[in-house]
Amino acid sequence: MHHGPRSAVAISMLVVAVLAACGEDGREQPPSPQGELVHSEQPLLTLVECLVGSAAINYSPPLKNVEQDVTVVSTTVYSNCISLLGGAVTSGTNTIRSFRPGFSCMDLLSIGSSTSVITWNTEETSTLIQTRVSSQINGNLAVLTNVGTVESGKFEGATVTRTTTYLSTDLAACDSPEGLSRLSGLATLSLTGLL
Repeated sequence: MHHGPRSAVAISMLVVAVLAACGEDGREQPPSPQGELVHSEQPLLTLVECLVGSAAINYSPPLKNVEQDVTVVSTTVYSNCISLLGGAVTSGTNTIRSFRPGFSCMDLLSIGSSTSVITWNTEETSTLIQTRVSSQINGNLAVLTNVGTVESGKFEGATVTRTTTYLSTDLAACDSPEGLSRLSGLATLSLTGLL
């Protein structure tokens, strides 16, 4: 069968297009792993964000620079929370009560893990497991950052980031005969995850 010049050009263009799609050597190229990641990874969403919170920790007996057995009660109240899920969650209270043997002021900025429960204004709860990932003194402020997950309850599986800022000038009480009985400051809370 005879092909005219136009047919030859069309066939040549078709061959070039096929080779370009398959790779220079004519074999199919595997899909790019980067391309797969773009399609398979979903971005994490901010499920709840509480930018206004008040935090207080009470120590009994008051902390000193010497070790002693101490009961620690920490209460953080979050308000003005913004919820992705229709705004039902607007506030929450997080209370931690623990007994700390051999605890002193030297341990205030130490890295450690804790489990606590947030009770939301909807009367639902979230059980958090968090680890302190950083402790910094910035001027007269002590800034503590905790990161973890919601182990169970509302927002189960979400990642939790909590930042608490205390007045580090309060730490001077550790040197006094009375000791440090209380720390207070501001807190923020963020929960991120997939819907």
